[in-house]
Amino acid sequence: MGFSIKELMFKGKYLIALTEQVYAGPWFSFKLKNKSLEPIGVLLKNVESTPIYKMVNSRIGTTINRITLDFDIKEYLKKLIAQKKIKPIVLSEQNSLIRLYIDVFNRPNVPYVNAFFTIKNISDYDLLDFSLYFVFDFDINGLDGFDNDLSGYDEENDVIYQYDDTGLFGGFSPISRSTFYETCLTKNFNISSDKLNLSNTLYGQPGEILSALQIEFKTLKPDQSFQTALTISGALSKEELIKSINEGKIKAMKFLSQVNRSIKSSQRNEQEEAFIKLNLKESVDCND
Repeated sequence: MGFSIKELMFKGKYLIALTEQVYAGPWFSFKLKNKSLEPIGVLLKNVESTPIYKMVNSRIGTTINRITLDFDIKEYLKKLIAQKKIKPIVLSEQNSLIRLYIDVFNRPNVPYVNAFFTIKNISDYDLLDFSLYFVFDFDINGLDGFDNDLSGYDEENDVIYQYDDTGLFGGFSPISRSTFYETCLTKNFNISSDKLNLSNTLYGQPGEILSALQIEFKTLKPDQSFQTALTISGALSKEELIKSINEGKIKAMKFLSQVNRSIKSSQRNEQEEAFIKLNLKESVDCND
């Protein structure tokens, strides 16, 4: 359960096609800390099994899709203990949820998609050294060209992109300035407790490539929030891609107030009855 872009097209040509879910969305890392708990590292992929991620509600519209999820700290720690990745600890009765609001604007007649991500710490834990990663395994021209992609990073505009010899480009950029970037072979992509920062390097030859950006943020204390938006686009040249992404980011800034009204609404924060029982069961089809 989580958020993933299953496919993305530009003028009838695939930019993302049949990509593994974990390679098409946001990842998170931070260290949990409270009075009774020494810092414990957390690394969340964009798709995690329930009950680690719990669905609160969702709304599907003609141009806007909204998803509200909770990350349950206790369930995550239970999994680490069961896997013997950390020593057994006493889990307190403190609030243990981190809420993630996702708002996807897919408006007609514009060459970009805007996705807004708002993370609110509604737990009693501090989230130290918080990082948000955007990870996308582009398949430029779909299955006909997924393994011959090249990549680039435009530092001035903070745009990372992939392309192939047909001149088709796909890329993305957040409204918050990235701290690190990386492109590499998808099979070699690695974020772990020993390697939390992207490398600021580009893969220098054609291949099945993945692109990623990382935003470092300060500690998220209880009741604090972090928010950003991401613009994803396709184009038939690098110049066209950067122009479209910059236009999308400007538009995203204008939509922030609308997004904030939504996430503060009572309806957005009430759990839908249909998800209550679902969240108690562990998913079996999510990537580990």
